[in-house]
Amino acid sequence: MTQHFQRARNEKQRASRREAILAAAAALLDQVPVSELTLTELAKRAGLAKSNVLRYFESREGVLLELYDREYQAWLDQLSDQLQTATDIEAVAATVAATVADRPRLCQLAANVSALVEHNPSGEAAAAYKKSALANASRLAELIGARLGGYSVEATVALVGAVNLGIGGLWSATRPSPGMALAYETHPELPQLRHDLGIALHEYVATILTGLAHREPRFPFVGSLGPLPTWSRTDPA
Repeated sequence: MTQHFQRARNEKQRASRREAILAAAAALLDQVPVSELTLTELAKRAGLAKSNVLRYFESREGVLLELYDREYQAWLDQLSDQLQTATDIEAVAATVAATVADRPRLCQLAANVSALVEHNPSGEAAAAYKKSALANASRLAELIGARLGGYSVEATVALVGAVNLGIGGLWSATRPSPGMALAYETHPELPQLRHDLGIALHEYVATILTGLAHREPRFPFVGSLGPLPTWSRTDPA
């Protein structure tokens, strides 16, 4: 039931309200897909009126973008711990795949982030998301580069872009519709075509890393972007 709204009187109370809204969004995403998570249901789960949710986030998309950023950072924390023993491409790819597969909320948000960015966020909110995404990209490249020798800016752009696209794309590809799931169950020749997220992502990331070990990407637009964060140490030897 929606609680009687009392305006937060200090920064601590405002932060608490934001945390409650983000927690409600996370809980809902464990039950429904992004497309079915409405602002009305989010407000109900948070115990607030919809108009009061909008006091803390400018839109439903704003909530989901911040949640995605948090999920991504939590994944990077886990990845940092588990990559410590990885010494080659196969081990790094396996670790990336296993840690991602354990995080369905991250995967679902990654699959929808482009649509979220394109709808409703203000210029300020979109810029804040992009800046945070750059910081996350830098950290991901540092974590993997530390195990495999480091990457140039161009290789980092390719690596991070490919991994992010792979997470969202493979999540979508490995979530069959009810009709397709039924087809897999009733036609014995079809289940071999059904992909497992962890296995598919392992092969995908290993292929990307193998390619980067043998070819330096060329992105003519990189030089026009101006100063970039320090995403890497040196080019791979």
